[in-house]
Amino acid sequence: MVRKIALCGVVAFAATAAAHHSPNVHFDRNDVVEIEGVLTEVEWRNPHIQLTITTRDEYGNEVAWQVEESNRNVQLRRGVTEDDYPVGEVIRVAGFRGLRNRTALFATNTLLASGRELLGSTASGPRWTSDLVMTKGDYQASKLGNPATGSNSLFRVWSVAADTHLPGTSRAGSPLWKDSYPLTQEAQVALAKWDPVADNPYLNCEHGLPAIMDAIAPMEFVLEDPDILLRLEEQDVVRRIHMGSAPTRPVPSPYGYSVGRWEGETLVVSTTDIDWPWFDQSGIPQSEALRLVERFSLSEDGQHLDYSAEATDPAVFTETVRMQKRWSWIPGEEVKPYDCSYERDDL
Repeated sequence: MVRKIALCGVVAFAATAAAHHSPNVHFDRNDVVEIEGVLTEVEWRNPHIQLTITTRDEYGNEVAWQVEESNRNVQLRRGVTEDDYPVGEVIRVAGFRGLRNRTALFATNTLLASGRELLGSTASGPRWTSDLVMTKGDYQASKLGNPATGSNSLFRVWSVAADTHLPGTSRAGSPLWKDSYPLTQEAQVALAKWDPVADNPYLNCEHGLPAIMDAIAPMEFVLEDPDILLRLEEQDVVRRIHMGSAPTRPVPSPYGYSVGRWEGETLVVSTTDIDWPWFDQSGIPQSEALRLVERFSLSEDGQHLDYSAEATDPAVFTETVRMQKRWSWIPGEEVKPYDCSYERDDL
């Protein structure tokens, strides 16, 4: 049943900003490997589905490949379930090879037992067949074709647009992070010492503010009078935005203490007491002095949510850092349970 293992030519892929996605930490984007073997184990979970595929080397010895795919919730939205990965069947995968573990892959393309090809978020296009599982962009576009039933309200589910063809978007989600930051000398030293594996809490289902706002999963604003809850699918995070009086002594947490107010139809949120050491997911630090001011504004047609954030941290930045992002309303979308579970030391 084990048919082949073939090394493919070098292919260049641009790295994305989110370091907690394993391709940027454990895998070599310039080393693409194709394997075909028996699927022996499936771990259907977030933040990445884990597969074990058994092949044989040139000497006939069994080789167990550890394969990572996109997260469970993304696949469920695309119509892929755990049943599409029958243990004992032959499966073909191409992807980025592990930097340390040379029998680890991050999948760009998967040929399922059904014959359909699944494109990963890092894939450049089809590899083996035109019978494709729908992409995240196709999924969102199909929902956008449904009649609009929502009101022009902040209190809905908001999604990061997957593709550039979605109305009103220039790039997927309008990137939050900047190419460079005005760092103090102390922050530059801390950044230079950053170890993307040993120092990266995002690899272990931990998160904090403001980095959580870069999540690609949907989020929802819920009114809990007088406060507002911001429910983020990633890590099952719930941020409470206090719309009334603040306590005399807020308790620090990874998501801080948020106080909101309305400026016309724009929700302005000021957050302090953020007990989290990293500003982003690439090693820029932050201190307890960080103050984050966020603004959430509906587009004129109510189909998009524009986001801006101003970060002030004298210990890290020599001036205020300004960032922005955009979410889209995808009718019928919902915030799913995330149940993050990530423990891998074999990559």
